[in-house]
Amino acid sequence: MDSGKLSTILYSNKLDVKKFENLLSNNDQGYNFFWLEAILKLIAQNKQLFTFEDVIDEMIVGAWRMVTHYHLRLGYTVNGNAENFLEHAIRILYECLKEDVGNKTLSKDRLLFLIQKYQDNLMEDKLHLTDYVPYRLIKPFVEKEGKDYIDRKNYGRFIAYLNAFTKVNHEFFYDITDAENPLKRRIRLNEEWVNFILQNYAVIMGWLRFNKALFIQDRNPGVPGVMYKVAPETEEKRKSLKNARELWIATVDVTGKPLYEIYRVVKNIKEDMLDDGIYISDRISSFGIESLLWNVDVGVYNKYSSLRFILDEVLDFLNKDRCNFGNYVEANGIKPLFPDMDSKYAYESFVEKLGNYYEYEV
Repeated sequence: MDSGKLSTILYSNKLDVKKFENLLSNNDQGYNFFWLEAILKLIAQNKQLFTFEDVIDEMIVGAWRMVTHYHLRLGYTVNGNAENFLEHAIRILYECLKEDVGNKTLSKDRLLFLIQKYQDNLMEDKLHLTDYVPYRLIKPFVEKEGKDYIDRKNYGRFIAYLNAFTKVNHEFFYDITDAENPLKRRIRLNEEWVNFILQNYAVIMGWLRFNKALFIQDRNPGVPGVMYKVAPETEEKRKSLKNARELWIATVDVTGKPLYEIYRVVKNIKEDMLDDGIYISDRISSFGIESLLWNVDVGVYNKYSSLRFILDEVLDFLNKDRCNFGNYVEANGIKPLFPDMDSKYAYESFVEKLGNYYEYEV
């Protein structure tokens, strides 16, 4: 099984996962990794409508530590100088800030504030990014006419084409609202794709970051541990990336698709429990179940090849680990899984009932 292929893991009877997977194609400078990752982060913040500039600012935040702390190259260089506009923007911003902040770790909010403060210094690189990424990214979703507009950089005609196209094609990833300033053009995500991404967030983010790390490693030959250096800036988020990577590898392991299959099984058992009149709190959501399983040690998923044995191990782990539920995080690694004691108790009860109920034949 090819670990670079999302379509070997996830399936939708409404959406073309292969087209989504191809968002990472034609990606010589790696911009698609950072643009798509920024969109996923904005989705996790409950945003479905945002400007090109919102995405670019999120890209700068996401790649900041890689460039300023680990001195990784994000793309090709010419005579030692960055030819990658994202990397170049970060280096310019760092030069503006280094006397004030030195080696201090900046919070996301602080970094976003400083990006706006030095907007004029970053404008040229930001505009180049609007030229390279938002239209080309979605080429897999459009037909030949749309692709021709993109290749000719006739973006005004492309936006008009896209707005008409998306009225008859409901599988598009996003459409674009025009504006005179390219940075103020707005992306509107397809709600079907938003729901699909949220339901499979850990697997999709793991797939994206795994492939991004391979790309960054290729651009930085000889640099050890690149997989861990592409982690976000905080320890908690660095842990979440490590888990996402490991779970992605577990999911595409030769034994099959353990994480995804266990998620499917648990969802099915939950429905059976409801059909049998067993009370389950409304707080138990599909995303919550995915997040719960995402917090299980990856070794549990690799221990056996049989789904029944894996499920036994997963439920045993969760039941024994209930005392640590307070440390669990959502699959996106951003928020605690249980914002209050009531939700924590609801999932503890669900895990206990699940263990007592299930009889599943693989």
